[in-house]
Amino acid sequence: MGSRRERREQRQALKADRFEQEKLRRISEREPDKIPQVRASSSPLQEPRLAPHLQRIKLGEAKISAKAQGASSRFNANVAWCETRADKLGDWTWGESRCWSDEEWTATIEPGKKNMCALTWSEVDKMSSDGGHKMHHGHEISDLAGEAQERWKELGYEEFGDSVFRFRVGGQKCRAWGYTVQAHFYMVWWEREHNIYPTSQR
Repeated sequence: MGSRRERREQRQALKADRFEQEKLRRISEREPDKIPQVRASSSPLQEPRLAPHLQRIKLGEAKISAKAQGASSRFNANVAWCETRADKLGDWTWGESRCWSDEEWTATIEPGKKNMCALTWSEVDKMSSDGGHKMHHGHEISDLAGEAQERWKELGYEEFGDSVFRFRVGGQKCRAWGYTVQAHFYMVWWEREHNIYPTSQR
């Protein structure tokens, strides 16, 4: 029987898989009418032309299969990272600004982002601290400080699942928080003092 940490990581991996499967199911329900019709060419090697409704079904199945394959191969893909969904307005009640400064971006966040984007998700998953803990990993939303949970809901990000991902960037307490969609990390928060995820040490 594995440790609590291993069991928790297994639960998180299962949740991530269920989330991706549910997302694919919703996509398949929402998009069949948007799939373009494929016109048959005069090539003698082409498969027989299907009736339009059968062609739509075939293309829909191919699209779902491609998405499923992409989701399962996230760990073989390089990390992609953007700040397009960042929450930089206002301050936390503990006095920390949600917005990073130009200096923080140049000196800490951007170099950390570049380092992560040079790695695959599998390589990121294997990185550990001196104490043997994973440096970069997911958390359930319910693990976060109550204020962070409420803010996440206000932003409408619960649609991306019930977990968040965080990178340790820069100093011992600095974190980049966000959510992942397949191999892409959408950074939402930058924190300096490790207040978003309360620990027993504080």
